[in-house]
Amino acid sequence: MIMPRHPDFEKIHQAFMWRYCSGQAECEVGSSNYYAWLNRLGLDDTKPYQYPQETRENFSWIKPHLEFIKEDEQAKYFKVEALFPLSSMNRNVYTKDELIKACRTLIGKPVNLNHTDEVLPEVQIVDADYEDDTVECLDRIEKNSKALQMIERGDILQVSIEAACLRGTEETPEGSACKGQIFTGKALLTKDVLPGVPLTRIMPVEKLVESFAVMDGINVGEKGTDGPKKEENQQLKESAVTEHVQPPRTLPAPSSASLTSIVQPQDELREEIKDLQGKYEALKSDLEQLKKPKEEARREPCKCVLTKEGFWARFHQLRGEGASKSEAFRLVSLEVIEAATKKSV
Repeated sequence: MIMPRHPDFEKIHQAFMWRYCSGQAECEVGSSNYYAWLNRLGLDDTKPYQYPQETRENFSWIKPHLEFIKEDEQAKYFKVEALFPLSSMNRNVYTKDELIKACRTLIGKPVNLNHTDEVLPEVQIVDADYEDDTVECLDRIEKNSKALQMIERGDILQVSIEAACLRGTEETPEGSACKGQIFTGKALLTKDVLPGVPLTRIMPVEKLVESFAVMDGINVGEKGTDGPKKEENQQLKESAVTEHVQPPRTLPAPSSASLTSIVQPQDELREEIKDLQGKYEALKSDLEQLKKPKEEARREPCKCVLTKEGFWARFHQLRGEGASKSEAFRLVSLEVIEAATKKSV
């Protein structure tokens, strides 16, 4: 069965097309760079926009902050996935070793808007750590502030790290690798600014707090309730490190639905469902065509390839059958020409 691209990755795909296709909706160069980026990071664009994509209990280092977060009535807290060990669109190479050493230098650094002189003092980076190949940080944002209003309206969607290379840079085939890296600040990016690292995300902590409360068997919002013993916390932490996603056997494992609710607001879920329904309709005719003998398919090419959804569905199908990117693109293009010719006749 052909799996459509997840709506989260549609946004990234469009960004690649914008960068490489010079105003065209689609082009081979853009597609080649997009799939090379997916392969380099080991991402599956049919799954949600997160890294890594397997089920896991991420952001586990936030647990010491949970009680404080619940009691802070002056601000809201956000989980930020700020950087990954990859080569950015700006050809800056970030290595795992350098990110592990640099991640905590992000704590307390200033935050600005779009890498400008407009500093956002209402945003504080209260903690940061490196977990599951991600530089993660915990942001405290004051209520009724400009930054919080922009995030809640959807005007701010991603972030961009500012860094210094104390020991210079080294040129590699993928770009300039930073040596002796430290973080000097962070920018919140408005939706009209294309990020150098498309995977960055800003997410409310509330759902994450609720998830940890359920998994730990406590109600962190209930005053006077004692948390788990220190030894139990240590066991849970060690389990998360060694097993990556396995909680102790006495605790219920989180379902995929609960994890999805942590990382995806409800409005995004509704958009995803609407998007998938539309793509499903576009793929139905293509799937029916595939059930017919190949000779018949060649005599009557499916006109669904004349649509954007049909074109890329057919492209993914050929890729799944083992065709290279360029070969798949060439074959679908021929089918488009043939279908368009028969339509005009």
